Amino acid sequence: MLNAELSTDMDRITQLQDAILDLLTITSTSIDYITKKTNFEQISKAIPTTLQAANGPSRAEYKATIETFVADIIRRSKDIETLAKALPKKDESSIRAQRLAELQDEMKIANQEYKAALAQSEELLGELQAALDQALEEPVNIETTKYVNKTGQDNDAEQQDVL
Repeated sequence: MLNAELSTDMDRITQLQDAILDLLTITSTSIDYITKKTNFEQISKAIPTTLQAANGPSRAEYKATIETFVADIIRRSKDIETLAKALPKKDESSIRAQRLAELQDEMKIANQEYKAALAQSEELLGELQAALDQALEEPVNIETTKYVNKTGQDNDAEQQDVL
C-alpha cells in the first residue's frame, strides 16, 4: 500500500516536472524562432532596417507558427495547472503521517515475525545437520534373522535392518 501511495505522488510530481520542462522548452523554442526567423518591417523611413532574416518564412507561415506556439503554451499551462491541483493538500499531511506510522508498525511486526521464522529455520537446519552427521558417522548393520513360519520351518528369506 505504501508503494502505491508514494508512487502516485511521485508520479504526479514527475508529471508536473515534465510538464514544466516541456513548457520551458516550448517557450525557449518560440523565442528562438521569433528572434531568428522574423522579418523586420521598417516603421519609419528615418530608421533604416539593418537586420534581415535570411530564408525567413512567409508572413502567413510565420503567423501560423506563432499561433501554434501560443496554442502549445496555453495547453501546457493548463496541464500544469491541472497537475498542480492534483497534488496532495497541506491538510492531508496529518492523515498521511498517521498512515505512515501505521505502516511502520506493520513493518516492525512483519520484521519480528521474519526474524522468528529465520531463527526457527536455522535451528531446524542445525538439527537436520546433526542428524545427518550422526547417521553418516555410524555404520549401518544389516542382520539376517531367522524366524519360524506357521509351519514350523526356519525361513531365511526375510531380512531386517538394524541400525
